[in-house]
Amino acid sequence: MKKTWMDTVNMRNIRTPLTWAAVIVFILSLFPVIALAGVDRASGDDWSFGLLTHLAWVDTHSVLRVLQAAFASVKKYYFSWQGTWFSVFLFSLQPEVFSHDAYWMVPVLMTGLLTGSVSDFLYCLLVRLLHISRRDFLLLDAAILLVLIQFVPYQTSAVFWYNGAAHYTVPFALVMFACACFVRYMLDFRKRDIVLAALWMTLLGGTNYLTAILGLGLFLLFVVLFFRRDRRAFFMLIPMSFEMAGLLVSALAPGNAVRGGSQYHVTVAGMIQAVGAALTAGARGIFESFRDYPVAMAAMLVVAVILWDILRETVPGLRLHFPCPGLVILYLWGLYCAVYWPVVFVGGSVSDGSVSVGVPNTIFWTFILALFGSMLYGFGWICEKSGGGGGSLRLPVYAAGFGTAILILCICCEDLKNSTDYVCYHYMRTGRAAVYKEQMDELTEILTDENVEDAVVPFIVGEQEPLVHLPITLDKEEWTNEKMALFFRKKSLVAIPRDEWEAQGEIH
Repeated sequence: MKKTWMDTVNMRNIRTPLTWAAVIVFILSLFPVIALAGVDRASGDDWSFGLLTHLAWVDTHSVLRVLQAAFASVKKYYFSWQGTWFSVFLFSLQPEVFSHDAYWMVPVLMTGLLTGSVSDFLYCLLVRLLHISRRDFLLLDAAILLVLIQFVPYQTSAVFWYNGAAHYTVPFALVMFACACFVRYMLDFRKRDIVLAALWMTLLGGTNYLTAILGLGLFLLFVVLFFRRDRRAFFMLIPMSFEMAGLLVSALAPGNAVRGGSQYHVTVAGMIQAVGAALTAGARGIFESFRDYPVAMAAMLVVAVILWDILRETVPGLRLHFPCPGLVILYLWGLYCAVYWPVVFVGGSVSDGSVSVGVPNTIFWTFILALFGSMLYGFGWICEKSGGGGGSLRLPVYAAGFGTAILILCICCEDLKNSTDYVCYHYMRTGRAAVYKEQMDELTEILTDENVEDAVVPFIVGEQEPLVHLPITLDKEEWTNEKMALFFRKKSLVAIPRDEWEAQGEIH
């Protein structure tokens, strides 16, 4: 029988050009972020947390003294502000501690950590465990990374502001690295993977509570799923106990009560009440995520089509097993809701902006993980039971999935303006990036002048998103003024209107 054009299309390996396209698009998508790296500068809490370490570096240029100062910072804030000991340790090592020209490292480091950690986990899960080809791994990996980086709600705390990224992006990377160690251990049973997982999980216990819950929840799921494969999965309870110990140290910090004030109370009843509130907030968050990120959801629809095509070939041939799909998927979304628990426990809300902007970033990343995990497990179970489906369905599924995604993209194209690339490009194209860099170079020149004791600087003008600048004010006793003055060893620091500053310059 003569082959039709549809049969010819079905026989082509269309995932190869898709892989090349996805990888190239992902690499190109990093260019605007890297281009803006040279404009990025420290701000706000960077000056406060980096004070002791910066002074130690300036006075001694000794790495050992800097580390001693970092531990001193942890002790100081543990008793006076908050117990997140590993985050505070990272805060104290912000790049401008060592050089006023080093802050460009922040977006490079954070995008690198996201890319490296997610790729490490997906490689272990997809290639080593499920035996998916490296080509197909690259396709899925590039697509997931594009969604995670491009559609994160707040680029400032995800990529550009060290203090925010160290508290939310770094812990998310720790979760991914720890989960990769778990999968590697179940494949190779090497003790070093337990040790590494224990290290990552311990450090995770000293960061934000949302990501710590995510790490514990994923490890518990893996222990249950891998137990039937080998009882040595129980050894991964060791890293879980290490994280819980780190969390206990964080939770018992006297600084938590200081920061929480008179309303800070930890009760069993309050913790149980927060569970119900977290489930409600999580259910609402699921709906809002589908509504608020249409382009990201269109991308995940494309991922679903590709994943289905990959699994229908892989699962029957390797006889992969996906038990209890309903329970696993329900657990993943329950874990997503659990991430809301620390927020509602302290009386905060993601929707009204009463929490740090790093919180919505973590919730969004958890949503994408839960969505991808649900698709992977659900599609795997369907392919296991159905034998993979017929080859004739391949082209219609691709056409329907890609067509729907393109339709969503056309209808919701305005959402592209929220993407990381567009925000960075717009900031540079409008000239605001160049103006900000010029102003910050001028500010640094004044503050690093050893002949100036009482520094007077011009206001930094203009909106700085996706970068962050907590402004210096007219009041020398303002928090930012005081911390920057101490950081640069000035007796005082004030800012005046730029037109006044320029007028003074003309007089002199």
